[in-house]
Amino acid sequence: MLSCPICHGSIVKVDQNHIQCASRHAFDFAKQGYINVMTRNFKGNYGKRLFTAKRRILSETDVYAPLGEKLRAWVADYSTETSHPVHIMDAGAGEGTFLNQITKDTSAVGWGLDIAKEGIALAASAYPQQIWFVGDLACNPFVAGQMDLILNILSPSNYEEFRRIRKAGGWTIKVIPRERYLIEMRELLFPDRFEHKNSFDHTFNRFAKYNHVLATIPLTYTQPVPEHLLESLIHMTPLSWHATESGLARMKDSLSEITIDVEILVGTSL
Repeated sequence: MLSCPICHGSIVKVDQNHIQCASRHAFDFAKQGYINVMTRNFKGNYGKRLFTAKRRILSETDVYAPLGEKLRAWVADYSTETSHPVHIMDAGAGEGTFLNQITKDTSAVGWGLDIAKEGIALAASAYPQQIWFVGDLACNPFVAGQMDLILNILSPSNYEEFRRIRKAGGWTIKVIPRERYLIEMRELLFPDRFEHKNSFDHTFNRFAKYNHVLATIPLTYTQPVPEHLLESLIHMTPLSWHATESGLARMKDSLSEITIDVEILVGTSL
């Protein structure tokens, strides 16, 4: 399943400490259980606070439950057509809850990749049944034609790499935000400069350029947010980075529910 992200050679050694390719490029297991295959330095803004907040919202509320159930149903639909364990790669896995929920109590093998070390450290600590990597999607460690399904949930894409590592006939399932995604939060945080922006057409056209589109599934619903988890909701997205103190105060005082408005795109080989 794996190749060296530096020289693209075969992995020839795996032990409890590291993996190593034939050219002796080695990548260590962290104490949490993930493998760091980054080939360049990366310093991002996605810190532990964001991923911890997202974990609480995903695991302690039903805010994303309908989305998770819909994704799990599509994975199950694909799995009924195969006789082997399905290999699923979550590109932009974050803190891992979506991949864990989708593969839990199934025979599927989950592979999670994210460039943010803080997210993958949380994922590996909580969900040891899956296989976790800190790595760059553009230079990932997966051998061509090995993945049955690629998940890309509210994260950037690399369709060339998705096409390379996906099996013939495999699927890419991408989730993109629509116009009303987290609209209550955005209107409260930025009332003076809030604009409705809909980039669906651009995103869909790019997806269709690299995939034969099997389905587009709109999903819109509103869920309550418990008051004690408002702080986590605020900090689970980059929206909080640009919020003012007055905006945060408005949100804490007024927000009681949140809207999830997304489109699920399912595609396969052209």
